[in-house]
Order: sequence, then structure tokens, then C-alpha cells
Amino acid sequence: YLGAEAIAMTNFNSNKVTVVGMGQVGLGCVSAILNQDICGTIALVDINKEKLQGEAKDFQQGGAFHQTTTFLASDQYDVSEDSDLVIITAGVAQKPGESRLSLVERNANILKNIIPEVLKYSPEATILIVSNPCDIMTAIAAKLAGPDFPQGKVFGAGTTLDSSRFQMLIASSMDLDPQSVHGYIIGEHGDSSIPVWSSVRIGALPLLDPGEEPCDTLKAIHKAVVDSAMDVIKLKGYTNWAIGMSTAYLAKAILNDTRLISPVSTCVRGLYGVEDDVFLSVPCSISTNGVQRVAVLPLTAEEEETFRRCAKSIWEVQKPIWDSL
Repeated sequence: YLGAEAIAMTNFNSNKVTVVGMGQVGLGCVSAILNQDICGTIALVDINKEKLQGEAKDFQQGGAFHQTTTFLASDQYDVSEDSDLVIITAGVAQKPGESRLSLVERNANILKNIIPEVLKYSPEATILIVSNPCDIMTAIAAKLAGPDFPQGKVFGAGTTLDSSRFQMLIASSMDLDPQSVHGYIIGEHGDSSIPVWSSVRIGALPLLDPGEEPCDTLKAIHKAVVDSAMDVIKLKGYTNWAIGMSTAYLAKAILNDTRLISPVSTCVRGLYGVEDDVFLSVPCSISTNGVQRVAVLPLTAEEEETFRRCAKSIWEVQKPIWDSL
């Protein structure tokens, strides 16, 4: 426990964020949150106490270069008490060539230990799941939180990053600023993600005419989105900076109650014909309470069918452990 060593300077921002898991993704999240001046207190939780102490001191020693921030760090969850937002990145790392879905059993057991501790110390917190496989981990976290925990307060980072990659690649192919491209990847944060081509706008103009099919170049762009994470993992062994920035983007929307619309992982039972307790990404309005409401995209018949197949695929992996939670 680093309470005695925590730097507690004059704080002008009362928001508190806890990040559980100080692996590469957790560090990327903390770095992005810190550099965007999103909150006044950051609590770090990890089972590797020695490494955690080193990371906390490293962040503390940069205190002259960012807004006044209190850092707390411990391998116990009491440092997370009264958090406004808890970001969960803990889990075993994805191996080169390993599907996100193959991680489910290993990471589900880790989540079973985390959620009760989070709720013990921060029963009012919004919980953002970043651990992979994100959609199934979010569903598990929501079930572990219990039926009395408000719906939407547990949600996953989902395809927020996938959609950013999507927009960036389309913009690059057209020599445009990525902020001028708008469009969504929905469904699974992973191999079966769905590009909603009808949602893509270049400025105010639709990328495709009604009924027009995407050309081979556009299909290649979606394949590049799907392959993006594994490309980075093959080169450096993990991903962290882009997911950290996208998580900070969501954290800012939550803590500032902006009602930002972004594709995040939430329960889609009853949407597009899905019948099971599956969490997938769809555009949602994000508030202090997590998912405020779902912005239902009009999909083509083919896109709806693909969405249902994606939900079924996720459910087949999730189902064996669902009743044991």
C-alpha cells in the first residue's frame, strides 16, 4: 500500500478513476487519462505489488508536467474507494495468433475476483471493461454485478477503437483528415466485427449510394481493421497506446456527462432479432451512468443477419460458463 507515499497536492478536479490491472494496456490507459487532465485522483490496483510501486512512483515523478493529481496504488482494493469510474484491464495477455474468444475461460476467473471487490468499495461507480475478449468479459461483469446494479453502468470499450481505425484507414485512402470521416464498426470487438457501410459519411456525404456494395478496396480496409491489433502484437508483443487513448476518450465522456455517441459493448438482447444475453457494440449515448441509451442504426437485411450470426457465435462461447456465474 502506497498511501504514505501518495502525492496529494491541491486538487481542483474531484473525479476519481481506478484502473485495475497495470499491464501494458492499463499503463496506456493511465498515461492517456493523466495527459488529458480528466480526473483529480487515479488509483492503481494490481496483484504485482513490486511492479505496481515502480509504476506509481514513475507517474508521481512527472507531477510537475500535468495538472495536480493524487496517485494511490495498492494490491488491495481499498484505494479504489468512492471511485466515479473503474476501468478494468486486468487479464492474461493475448498471444500472437490467439483469438480474443479463446481467452474467455482464463480471464473470466480473474473477473470473478475483481467485480465483488470493486462494488464493495465503489458501489456507485460506472464500470468500463477493457479486458479481452471484451464483449464476453462485459457480459460476465454485468452478471457478476447482479440484477440490482443499474443496467448500462457496466459496459465495454467495444468497437470504439475499431471504428477509429476504420475511419483512419478510409481517410488515409482518400487523403483526408480522419475527423472528416464518420462511420461505425459494430458487433464483436474482434474477428467478426461488422462494418456498417451505409453509416459512413465523408463530411456530410454518404460514402456509398443506396444499395451500392463496397468495392474490393473498401473490403480490404475492413480486413485491415480486423488485422490491426494482431499486426501490432506480432511486431511489439502487445497493444497499448491506441486502446489507452480510446479508453481515455470514453472516460472523459463519462466523467463530464457529455452524452457522446460511440460504439460500445452493451446488452443487445432484443435488438436486430438477438434472443440471448449477449453484449455487442452498437452506437450508444455515454453519460455519467454509462450507457444512457442505444442509437439504433438502420441496417440492411444482410447486415442484420451478420449481426445475428455474430451474436450466436459469441453466445456459443459464453454459454458454457454463463449458468455457473
